Amino acid sequence: MMNDKGITVCTSIDLPLKPAEAFDAVVKDLTLALTRSGIHFETGSEGRIIQKTFEVGRIVAWEPGKRIAIEWRQASWEPDEVTEIEFLFKEIEGSTQVSIEHHHWGRQLGDASEIAGWFASEIAAPFLRATAPEALADWITDRMARRPSGTQSRAFYSDPLYHYPNFRVILSELALTPDDYLLEVGCGGGVLLKEALQSGCRAAGIDHSLDMVALAREVNRDAVSTGRLQIIEASADHLPFSDATFTCATMTGVIGFLDDPVIALKEIRRVLVKGGRLVALGSDPKLRGTWVIPKPMGPRLRFFEDDELGSFAHKAGFADVRVVQRNLESFARDAGVPEEHLSLFAEDTSFLLARNE
Repeated sequence: MMNDKGITVCTSIDLPLKPAEAFDAVVKDLTLALTRSGIHFETGSEGRIIQKTFEVGRIVAWEPGKRIAIEWRQASWEPDEVTEIEFLFKEIEGSTQVSIEHHHWGRQLGDASEIAGWFASEIAAPFLRATAPEALADWITDRMARRPSGTQSRAFYSDPLYHYPNFRVILSELALTPDDYLLEVGCGGGVLLKEALQSGCRAAGIDHSLDMVALAREVNRDAVSTGRLQIIEASADHLPFSDATFTCATMTGVIGFLDDPVIALKEIRRVLVKGGRLVALGSDPKLRGTWVIPKPMGPRLRFFEDDELGSFAHKAGFADVRVVQRNLESFARDAGVPEEHLSLFAEDTSFLLARNE
């Protein structure tokens, strides 16, 4: 709808949730998504929305389960021009209709043809891209594994039963002692770290998912509060630690998602002391198309033969590099995997072992 006060842009979705549940889910994921795009969303009745140093929005109504109203400044060069955004949560026959309406927007655009151009390029085209196969598959892959987030991922990664066999192999190979300082790159929900800390060691974990960082801190609340464990949001190719900090390091379920494994391995080697050891789960090609790599993740995951995996570590400067095959079935049994699923772990799995010398 267009008038001399601007246009109203609106969209809606019906969710099979109660209004309070829909409100919480939308706010949580909206906050995370805005953070990833460089916009800080302070929630609550006195919240603000900041892009760089400019206050884009200020919350003027915060009614959980019902409504959020935001006073919005669409142009930093015209800070006195104010529009209004509303999030509305309306219960309809057991579902909740979530609507977003932006009123009085677009006065900076010009005539109707320019508004049509903006709508086509900035609203319609991104909508079609987001609902097309490639973007949808990327989103699902990120949500499930590459950058886990959301209620289902938090539930899974807080107790990843079918990851425990890998964890147990890694811990067996590391043979941690109280003198160790362990780094996990891509720590997910922090369960491997929790098991590692039983050795008496200290540890740190990094992950590029804000949800996983929060979950790992929650799962390891006591260790974090006493200083035995540090969890940081960071990426594998830029570790926020000084040289020669850790005695050992690990990665599980990460290598196949890295843009450049050698860069990540160089970073790990940098932060390891002389003689520091690395144990990492590989990305075995024989897993392609199996239950371990569900659709649509397969085409978005890179697989490496053992010799290629070893070459990455050599190129990163590691010595005493080996790629070993370990059978996971006994570890799966010990972890409590149901008897009927033990056969899933019958195949040997590749692990990279290396030292910094």
